[in-house]
Amino acid sequence: MKSNLAVGVRVRMSALGASRCARLANKTGTIVGGSVYANSVSVLFDGNRTRTTIHREYVEVLLPGLDATRDSTAPR
Repeated sequence: MKSNLAVGVRVRMSALGASRCARLANKTGTIVGGSVYANSVSVLFDGNRTRTTIHREYVEVLLPGLDATRDSTAPR
């Protein structure tokens, strides 16, 4: 399965990722590398000093020009 997740791509948490990792639900960041695990990527979330390794299904590509906030009724 080919993915468009490459180093330097801006990402945000997907709906699945937000439901499984509520602490990271509204975060955006940049992919900074791969992982020793085949289905994971290393993401440097905005404001963090260290990278976070997260499953690639938990992030989605953030298209240029789109608002980084998620449309939801959940409190922020």
